[in-house]
Amino acid sequence: MRRERLKKLEYLVVVLPFVLAFASLLWFPTLTEGLIRFVGYTPNFKTTSVLWFVAVWFFYIWYTFLAIGVAGFFVAVAWIVRRRKKNTKPKAKFYPMVSFVVPCFNEGKRVGRCVLSLFECAARYEGLSEIIVVDDGSSDLTYEVAWGAVEVGRRRHPNVRGKVVRHSANLGKVEAVRTGVNKAFGSLIAVVDGDSWWAPDTLVKLVDYMLDNGKAAVTGYVHPSDGEREVNSYCALQQLEYSQSLGVFRCAQSVGNCVTVVPGAVGLFRADILRDILNSRRPRSVTEDLEITLELHKRGLGVGYASEAFGGTVAPLNLNGFFGQRLRWFIGWLDNCLGVHRDLLFKRKWLSALLWFSLITEYGGVLIDTAALVGFPFLFWFAPDRIFFALNFLLFLVYALAVGVATQAVTLRFCYGRLNWGWLLAYSPFYYVLKFLNGAARLAGAAKFLLLKDRGNWKK
Repeated sequence: MRRERLKKLEYLVVVLPFVLAFASLLWFPTLTEGLIRFVGYTPNFKTTSVLWFVAVWFFYIWYTFLAIGVAGFFVAVAWIVRRRKKNTKPKAKFYPMVSFVVPCFNEGKRVGRCVLSLFECAARYEGLSEIIVVDDGSSDLTYEVAWGAVEVGRRRHPNVRGKVVRHSANLGKVEAVRTGVNKAFGSLIAVVDGDSWWAPDTLVKLVDYMLDNGKAAVTGYVHPSDGEREVNSYCALQQLEYSQSLGVFRCAQSVGNCVTVVPGAVGLFRADILRDILNSRRPRSVTEDLEITLELHKRGLGVGYASEAFGGTVAPLNLNGFFGQRLRWFIGWLDNCLGVHRDLLFKRKWLSALLWFSLITEYGGVLIDTAALVGFPFLFWFAPDRIFFALNFLLFLVYALAVGVATQAVTLRFCYGRLNWGWLLAYSPFYYVLKFLNGAARLAGAAKFLLLKDRGNWKK
């Protein structure tokens, strides 16, 4: 009986956001009109085209549905996933050997922190482990710094093996990962970017999740950082973004085995499968982590998300770095979904539905945002009552901001616990700047991919 009640509660929680979105669509216009009349303004409506009403209601329904219905749905599903994990008892298990593979190129300033954090992870792990750093032909002191960190780690934790392998030329990240994977002895392989680091218990949590759920790969939460004091504004906005996209959206994806990407910052794979993909398929897209993950799905293998596994990575800290990163991501996404793994769009799976959803809401959403921005002056000019329309618009902006802050507070609670990162809520009004930059990068990436046949590159 208790399980049945909990299931009914879960169904109610999942449906509730759409009920609230529908209620908002019905009652918000009446509420705003009442408030406007209450402050003393009486509208004087004039005749206008029916197209004006169609456009206004389309934008109103679209943004309300996304902000309350869809966003609330993913928050509800993520909450259910986290609640189920708390009620799951860990199983006794044998811990297999894990090999860390760290591909790096010109990461002399950061690879030391990465390697030392992995030694701490390995020291807390009950099984055997090794750390393999692959210097992909760096022109700085990456090789020397990596060896220094390995030596320090060995002295602190003598039971953990570590070594550094060096390419004589820059061959690319995929080749660096392949080199490390082919030299690894572990039956599990953790791939960690040279500019990233793991919390001390991340490896244990990833392995526990993988063994308990029978997954071929698993990822965790990635915290974007400026590497030092966490005060950079671009970094703060990306922390808001990651808390939504990873802490909620990717967590919800794990319900239907739909985790779309195991990123380079935090990822654990079965060694035999990853080795086969790298050596037989030879990934070629600029987003190799996405390509490898979709190949796992194509083979019918499970990919999971352990929300409690935590890793950090250095995020772009200026406009050029951010735009370049997103341009590469979006071109790689299109290359994989419309090219390399196009057949996944036409399979009767939840993953296919999720890919179509992303294609429509992200790229279609950019077009709708652009139409709203360009069309607003015309909507204002042809409004039945311009002042009444402007007041309604301002009230809607306040309402949207309140909903956004409430949603953001929940996502921060999911990711960091007890809102110890609650100061990030102050950046919520500026989150639309990041959304605008992402939209511009999506349009630029789509133009490069579709018109110029550009497949992206790692060059700065």
